Amino acid sequence: MKTELRTKRIVRVSGEVQLPIKVGEELSYISGNIMYWTDRVKKILEIAEEYVRVETSSYYYTIERQNKHSGEARLAA
Repeated sequence: MKTELRTKRIVRVSGEVQLPIKVGEELSYISGNIMYWTDRVKKILEIAEEYVRVETSSYYYTIERQNKHSGEARLAA
């Protein structure tokens, strides 16, 4: 029996995740003015205020929330 090990790629993007996120369905997010879809979600890894992490069959996605005020906060610091 032959076992194949496949390495999953890591994708890190900024955007607004479209809820709800459901295992077995595609996840969609908007980055800029464009909507993107992932392949089917295998596992929801983490949902936080600033980002969402999911695993699909080929990728690990980290989708960071676009925050218009984050740049202003960095400039003020």
